[in-house]
Amino acid sequence: MRPSIIAFFSLLSVATATRTFNITAALQPGNFDKYHCATTEQVVNLLPSCLASCQRNANANDGCAYDDIACHCVNYVKYSSLIEPCAFPPNGSCTFADLTIARPIVNDLCNFFNATLYAAYDKCNQTLSPDLTNCIIAKEDTVITE
Repeated sequence: MRPSIIAFFSLLSVATATRTFNITAALQPGNFDKYHCATTEQVVNLLPSCLASCQRNANANDGCAYDDIACHCVNYVKYSSLIEPCAFPPNGSCTFADLTIARPIVNDLCNFFNATLYAAYDKCNQTLSPDLTNCIIAKEDTVITE
């Protein structure tokens, strides 16, 4: 059985719809500047190149606005179902070494957006999907750690 992207990336809690974040890590100095107005292409540039087409495809097809990273992180059940077959061995484009490099980046990114949601998009020009994001959140539990 191949590992789940949720388990491997540790984006959020496994098996249940739970939005989890560490508030202390999310609010580390520099994170707001690092993720302010984050776009799909900026995130693609942070990750191993094998994930580029997988991420672009998932961002275009998970129901969120393409550059709405906050929504993509909250929408992890749908997102992982799109990116996992594209990225994970044996049929995906990445090696486990690539995914090991991506894991802390994705953890940091989604921890930040799960904690702050749309704060990092203040005064940005992206098309966002807050209605979908809020609908997903309303159906989940939220776990905050320090």
